[in-house]
Amino acid sequence: MNSVNSGRDIKVGSEKLGHQYHWEHFVFVTKYRRDVFARYHTLMKVVRDAFHVSAEKYEMTIKELSFGEDYEHVHLEVSIPNTMSVSRAVQLLKGYSSYSAFRQVPEIKRDYWGGEFWSDAYSNGSVGPRDETIVKDYIRRQDVSRPISGQRCLAL
Repeated sequence: MNSVNSGRDIKVGSEKLGHQYHWEHFVFVTKYRRDVFARYHTLMKVVRDAFHVSAEKYEMTIKELSFGEDYEHVHLEVSIPNTMSVSRAVQLLKGYSSYSAFRQVPEIKRDYWGGEFWSDAYSNGSVGPRDETIVKDYIRRQDVSRPISGQRCLAL
């Protein structure tokens, strides 16, 4: 018996390990850091729905999603397929959410006459099993769309 595993043996072995982590913590900032989520009340729902539609279409899983307390950025904890690069996942999520925002809330064109909703930059960091709870709690604390003991919530 040789010591080299066939592809089939590796797959069976990885299935025994259970869930594989390929989670990323993304932060997307609106162009010019405009607080559009405070000014356009339906925008949070539109962007949230667009993220979920895009994630489902491209086999990503969104575990956490929150809108920052300054109403100008979004936090996501997303599982991306091993075959997809981080930059491609960002492109798909930001692209479809931007398209949906302009289509469903046309008033934002006053703020974004150039046609770009998100800033070109983004932040990302991988999330492993040890720091998952820390990241999840951090994202939840940032969320202005969910009431947290004594915090006011915007109507969606």
